Amino acid sequence: MGGYETGGYETRDARDLRSDAAGGDGRAPDYGGELASEQGYDLNGGAVETGRDARDAGDAGKTDAVLDNFRAENWSELSLEEQKQSMLDLADCVAADTGNANPPEVVFRDDMGEGEYGGYNPETNTLEINQNMLDDSAEAADTVAHEMWHAYQQQCALDPSSEKGQAYQEGFDNYISPEYDFEGYQNQMVEAEARDYAQGFKDRINSGGSQ
Repeated sequence: MGGYETGGYETRDARDLRSDAAGGDGRAPDYGGELASEQGYDLNGGAVETGRDARDAGDAGKTDAVLDNFRAENWSELSLEEQKQSMLDLADCVAADTGNANPPEVVFRDDMGEGEYGGYNPETNTLEINQNMLDDSAEAADTVAHEMWHAYQQQCALDPSSEKGQAYQEGFDNYISPEYDFEGYQNQMVEAEARDYAQGFKDRINSGGSQ
């Protein structure tokens, strides 16, 4: 689950998957913290209002067909190249869902650090994915959806006349790095919103279709 810093987003890595992020009891963390709620977003109440609902918008049938590849029993039968293509297909679905007219180029790398899943770089408009971290299909899908939402946020931020764009730009300008404050990083609007969006795709994978 990527983070924003000068020169690009930090890579999404295993630190973001810690079960103790909300107390260590194994429950799903409450990502709608103060920093997010102050911006007026209900991040635990369903789909993020600023984007189209990933469960309903666009060609739901096409998205469900793509997500079917990410179900564990199907993912394990795919070759690496087929897994990569599934991620490219999912990125296309997210770009259509968010209405991103300038979606990032998806680049697969084999030289990223262990535990790093991937990240979005706004300077180059690229989504870089660690092809050595594709064993967990749900996290592979999460990485694509999460980072593609960051790409959407970045596109919105380019429009200073938009209230939404101003909110995103303020979030990027005041971005909290996880190395500085992990809880603040988790709760800030741009990260909490991306997590909420990506969770919708993971829920669809786990349920086997649209909800």
